[in-house]
Amino acid sequence: MIRLYTDAGLNTNLNLAAIAYVIRKDDETTTHAEQTPAADNHYLEFLALSKALDKIISLNMNDILFIHSDSKILTDSIAKKYSKHYQDILDPILKQLDNFPSYFVKHIADKDNRFAHSLVHQELLKIRP
Repeated sequence: MIRLYTDAGLNTNLNLAAIAYVIRKDDETTTHAEQTPAADNHYLEFLALSKALDKIISLNMNDILFIHSDSKILTDSIAKKYSKHYQDILDPILKQLDNFPSYFVKHIADKDNRFAHSLVHQELLKIRP
């Protein structure tokens, strides 16, 4: 079983953005955070998931996937396989999800996504002028 936590952050005053993810499988944890061009926060949440799925696929992890996100629009869009404003990034994500025997998506509270959130915050502090 793979547990995936994603998050994104945007500093609109400085026009800075970052995404992060935490992948947990068995006793191993893989983390990643990176600066990304500023976009709206919802789009960044989708981008974080897409990049995390790329990483999981590249590591040949083929197991049941549990996606945890504090973005309601992201979790709802995956569940419905539809997004009014983000279908262009959702469609490739849905194709990525075909790589897994099954997946589940769960909306979680911010407090339950602290690790990914902390990675985003640290990345934004690093890139701040």
